[in-house]
Order: sequence, then structure tokens, then C-alpha cells
Amino acid sequence: MKKILLSGLLFGLSTSIGFAACDARNLVAELKQNEPSTYEALQREAAQYANPEGVFWEVSHEALSHTSYVFGTLHKADPRILDIPSNVRAALEGADVVAVEIENADDPSAVGAVIGKRPQLLLQPQGETLADDLSPETIASIDAYLNGLGMDFDTINPLQPWIGATTLSFTQCDMEWGGPGAQVLDTSLIALAKSKDIPVVSLETIESQLEAIAAINEAMFIRSIENVAQLYDEGIYDAVLQTMNELYLSEQIGMIIPVQLHYTGKYDGFDDDWAAFQEALLDARNDLMVENAARLMDEQSTFLAVGALHLIGETGLVEGLRNDGFAVKRVPLER
Repeated sequence: MKKILLSGLLFGLSTSIGFAACDARNLVAELKQNEPSTYEALQREAAQYANPEGVFWEVSHEALSHTSYVFGTLHKADPRILDIPSNVRAALEGADVVAVEIENADDPSAVGAVIGKRPQLLLQPQGETLADDLSPETIASIDAYLNGLGMDFDTINPLQPWIGATTLSFTQCDMEWGGPGAQVLDTSLIALAKSKDIPVVSLETIESQLEAIAAINEAMFIRSIENVAQLYDEGIYDAVLQTMNELYLSEQIGMIIPVQLHYTGKYDGFDDDWAAFQEALLDARNDLMVENAARLMDEQSTFLAVGALHLIGETGLVEGLRNDGFAVKRVPLER
């Protein structure tokens, strides 16, 4: 959802500029063919997660007469991802309420109101910039990458490291699909619900999500920016991000983190930083989401749409709901 928050902040960015070509290679498919041992190792890592495959889940309880659903999303405007499967659409349209991470995350005024009260969540202290922590070579590579998106390094230089790193999660493909202002899957689902007069509620708040992100060690985001520069110099950065789309479309959610880490440069203290990152952005938020989702599902038929990475693992929503006494089973998508 932080991608949607960023969209709210960058909504005014023009998408009329000519952008670099979209690199839509599937690097996992290439690994499978060219480096089978690496591919098999990544598969083993993915299999260690609980519920590593599947994005659509039916939720029921022996004491309840209604059924609810959980749908894992990817915050992207890829037309294939925006093609909502027919049974997912039917489940949403049949629900009493739709619950999402943040209902108004794409509203620039809502995001702006939070930033207006706490600008330190977005901007670095006066006199400090990202350039202070990056080498000239890294800055040059990031500038070149951003040029392909119609921006430059000055766009992110005064920002907090987390938002600078998140800005770099846009690809040339994303820009072709509408850039920061494009409707992604989550906002498409919200729009569908509202068109059917189905109430939409939030599981979190903009402020709580921004605080969770901002609490993560800044060094990890600086390293992330450096890693983007390296992958860009190697000519594979766009392809790394686009590969996440392919994994999502094939419902191999458990593969996403292992593949991301495969292409992430390691450093001293990385394991501790990564553990803190997962705790802040996944585990702690999952606990709150499960609590709120269970309360909604106890009361009425609920369609829950959250980022797919929130579904997997022992701390994910699927296991969390099971631990709360619900029966949760995977439902094949009908495309």
C-alpha cells in the first residue's frame, strides 16, 4: 500500500513525457532455464512460507451462516492485474462490506493532510539531503533511471530515504500504464465496491502506515537506493520489478521475497535490518489487520483486499484467521 500512498504524493507528475522502453522480462523464467540450481533454491525458500501459493481465499466459521473472502492484491496498474477474475468480482459484489488497507490512500488531500501535520514523515531535516549518504556514482545512476521516468535526482533528494526508495519502485512499464496517478488493482476494487453501493472500510490509517515505514532504519533504505543503482547499471532493474508482476499473476506469492532478496546486495547488519523491516511492514501490521478483519467477518460477509505479501507466512492473514477459529481455503481464480 505504500506504493498507493506515494501515488497520492506524486499525483501531479506529468505522464506526457516520452519514457524509456518497458523491460518486461521474467527473470524467474530465465533462472529456471539458465540457472536451474538457483531457481530450485528459490523454490525451496518459498516453500518455507505457510500458504506460499494462492491469492483468493474463502473464509467461513461453523458458528456463522455467511461466508467471507480474502483477496491478495498487487499495487500495480498492469492491465493483466487489473483484469479482475470473475469469481473475485462476484465475491466482492456479494459482500456486505469491503475492507482494504487504507480506503483513501490515493487521495492527495488525505495524504497531504497527514504530511501537513507531520512533514518530517516526508521531508528530511533542513540542510540534509539524500545526496549526503550516496556516492556521486550512485547519484548519477539514480538520476539516469529517474530521467527515464520523466524525473531526476532532484525530485527525491530532499525526501526521507523511505520515500526516495519507494519512488524508485516505479518502472518504465508503470509509466506507460499511467504513472503515479494510474488506478491500481486496490483502487479498482474500491471503485467497483462503491459503484455497487457497498461500504468500504479501512483496516489501517494513513498516519499509522507512514509511521510504520518511517520507523525502519534509514540505512536500509539508503542501501536499497544503492542497490537500485547497481541493478540499473547491470540493465536488469526494471526486469526485477516486472518479474514480481509475473509471480503475482502465477500466484507464486511465496517466491516474491526470495527473488527480491536474490537481487538485493547484502551488507553488514542486513539480516537485522531485514528482520526489522518485516516486523514493521508485515508482521505488526498483519496482527492489526487480522484483529480488524475477524471482527468484521464475525458480523457480516466481508471481502478483504490487502497486498498479497500479507497473506503468506505464519504471521500472515490466512494463518491469523485460522488461529482465530475460521476455516480458510484457497479458491482457484476464474479468469
